This record gives sequence, C-alpha cells and structure tokens, in this order.
Amino acid sequence: MGILTDHTALEVTSQGDAGALRDVFSAIGSVDGSVDAQERTVIEAMFHTVPQLRDEQASVPPRSRNQILTELGKLTNERLRRQCFVLAVELAIASDGVNQAEDQYLEALKKALRIDDAFALMVVQVLACKYARSAD
Repeated sequence: MGILTDHTALEVTSQGDAGALRDVFSAIGSVDGSVDAQERTVIEAMFHTVPQLRDEQASVPPRSRNQILTELGKLTNERLRRQCFVLAVELAIASDGVNQAEDQYLEALKKALRIDDAFALMVVQVLACKYARSAD
C-alpha cells in the first residue's frame, strides 16, 4: 500500500464534529477583531471540502472565545481534537500571516485540545510550507 492508504482512515464521524469545527473557525477567524476577505475565502472552501462540514450551514451562534475553548477542552476524540487544531492553524496562516492575537489564541487552543508540542510543530511546519512562510 501507499503512504496515503497506510496513514488515512475513513473514520466514522459524529454529528458533534461539525459544531466543534465551526467553533474553531468562529474563534480563530475573529480573534483579531475581524474576519478579512482571505479568511472568509478559506472558511468557505473548508465548508466545501471538510467532510463534516459539507452539509452544514456556515452560520454560527455567537459565543465567546473562552466558552469555545472550554467546550473544545471537553472533546475526547483525538482525531477531532487534532483536526480542530490543524484547521485553526490553517485559517490563521492563510491570511496575511499570523498576528499576535491569533498566535496567543492558538497557544490557548493547543492547551485546551491537549495537543502535544511535536504534533503542533509538525502542523505549523507543513502549513507554513503550503503557504510559503518560514516556520523558523
């Protein structure tokens, strides 16, 4: 088998997955006070490509970022915790670079989701390559 077949799984997702992922977009997308055009484009694309979001509406009821962190901290599924972190990092990097507010919130999100340093670093390095930014 190949690398993709060996390392990807068609895991069954639950209905709660979409809510957690929407919360991540809501929190990280607006942490700096606004959602810019590039961030909107990335969010829209994710709603077309991420399996749990394809049939979901993009609207999210307003909640505070702290409430979102608390709820995400309750997630037990490691795949979903990691997916939330990956999508948050991608949304932050996809705009014109990461600003201080996004960086600080990503640290809090990493802690809430119980993401280990090695995984977090790998995610940032891979997405920095995708968006042609240096992780060093």
